[in-house]
Amino acid sequence: MNRSTKPDNLSWGEVLKQYRFTNNMKQMALADDLGVTQAMVSRWEADLVEPGKQMQERILQLVAPEALSAPMVGWREYIAEMPALAAVVSCEGILETASVGMIRETGLDRTASEGRMLAQSFAEGPPEIFLRLKSIGFFDELIETVESVDKYVLCDGARKGETLFVHSMNWWRRGEDLKPRWVFTGAQVSEEEFEALRTEFGSQIRTTPIA
Repeated sequence: MNRSTKPDNLSWGEVLKQYRFTNNMKQMALADDLGVTQAMVSRWEADLVEPGKQMQERILQLVAPEALSAPMVGWREYIAEMPALAAVVSCEGILETASVGMIRETGLDRTASEGRMLAQSFAEGPPEIFLRLKSIGFFDELIETVESVDKYVLCDGARKGETLFVHSMNWWRRGEDLKPRWVFTGAQVSEEEFEALRTEFGSQIRTTPIA
């Protein structure tokens, strides 16, 4: 059997984050699998330190390196094909990838909306949460995940002027240029559910900081 090796184009942090994303896994679950603390996994994923040689071997036994050789391609395709509301947004606020569900639920045109600033498609909602995420250090990789409840007001596309209430999970990962991206997946909720969630959260968002 050939010995597994880490792809040269990925840091150890990227290997771990790609594995968690593919398996819909929380940091704590990965920490349990590796026999370390969540804080240590957070430090590895942020590329603050590298795992030791013995731990590197253990990580390579856990993941399938051949599935990680071109992570952004498969990752973007995965988001694009999701039936739920989902998107990839740059740290400049540009909508880079929209899911099938996003296009269907918002009535946006994929060709027209991808590659444009969020504010060109949304009068409210995503542009506001983007600024909020920037203000709390999300793009500085200080926050692991953010749960949000948002009101999307569309200013383009077939549903221009309409409002959607959306409950989302938001997280970051690095793109091809190694800059952080905002990734979110969400589902529409009723206005009553929106109000109840806002009351429960006490604000627009609920954060999980890096341990």
